Amino acid sequence: MNITHPAIHDYLEQHRPASDPVLREMEEYGRARNFPSLGAQCGRLLYALVAISGAQRVFELGSGYGYSMYWMAKAMRDGGMVIGTDTNPENAASARDYFQQGGLLDRTDLRTGDAVRLFEKESGPFDLVVCDIDKHQYPEVFDLAKRRLRPGGMLVADNILWSGRILEDPGTDKATNGIREFTRLVFSDPSFFSVIIPIRDGMSLSIKNGG
Repeated sequence: MNITHPAIHDYLEQHRPASDPVLREMEEYGRARNFPSLGAQCGRLLYALVAISGAQRVFELGSGYGYSMYWMAKAMRDGGMVIGTDTNPENAASARDYFQQGGLLDRTDLRTGDAVRLFEKESGPFDLVVCDIDKHQYPEVFDLAKRRLRPGGMLVADNILWSGRILEDPGTDKATNGIREFTRLVFSDPSFFSVIIPIRDGMSLSIKNGG
């Protein structure tokens, strides 16, 4: 799942500086299990967004074994919190082990269950919401995030270019239709200023107006 030209991706990886050894271990863990992860380039972008904005309250829908949570928590000042979600208790346990190794347990809270239902229970406001769950659920997440983000807060979604499948006739494919509808929503809603960043499989960044 990489829309970036392979040679460009390799070029970016070659220039990537040495990072936290725990992150490198997490990357090896994902590769060994063929576990879908947003990768280091997107992880660095999330780190930058948290660092630039000073985000202290983050909610991520679809955290897997905690790779992107780790990047965001590492960028936070003391007192910040990244709330994550995953349906698999084994993934959550692996994530907590990595957070402990990295000294990030006090900045992370990975909850097990349905991401959308868990998000519904939160009133916000959040500085940043990250969406990386089943793609047919993306439009529902947009509506929930809109009401829970602070003015100036950000909504980030992964897989927005969907390996190029967004260019094909989706027919009844719920995942592709979900991404298309989400994309329409973030660009048509005047409450947000949005941009798509074509790294890896495409990430959208939507800033809630009024900050």
